[in-house]
Amino acid sequence: MATGTITENDQQLALVFQYTVEAYKQFQKFAEILHNPMAAATFKRFAEDERQSRDLLEIRYLHGGGGRVPLTLGADLRFQDVFEGDLSDREKLEMLLAREKTMERRLAEFSKSGSPNEKNLYHYLGATKRAHVAYLERELELAKLVKNWLDREDGENVVVHGAE
Repeated sequence: MATGTITENDQQLALVFQYTVEAYKQFQKFAEILHNPMAAATFKRFAEDERQSRDLLEIRYLHGGGGRVPLTLGADLRFQDVFEGDLSDREKLEMLLAREKTMERRLAEFSKSGSPNEKNLYHYLGATKRAHVAYLERELELAKLVKNWLDREDGENVVVHGAE
């Protein structure tokens, strides 16, 4: 890894890259463990979005020729609690929603104040976050209506006919 000073632009890219890697792992894990096929499909799409975002960020890193900033894995431990802990579906979704909204705001800031070379990238990634926020809000509303929404194997039936 090249040594030298790390610019603010490099730090922004590294932050977004790290978030993307962590989000991919988390969304993929949700897609694998959820019993509700509708919710699992949503998280599978989220994971695919994050994988595509990661690929775009890697292209940017390679094109820029800058050194990579080391990644930390602290968030992995926090989210292990989500998968193994006693959080309700609503609490899990609220946590994910808050995290996506925070990153959406940061990407909007970066697109305004960041390097002109990254503005398109930040706009694209921010739009992806907006889409995730909309879908997470839908899942959260369903979790408020149906206590065990993420575990329902009959998700389509619940949406069409209501929970019993």
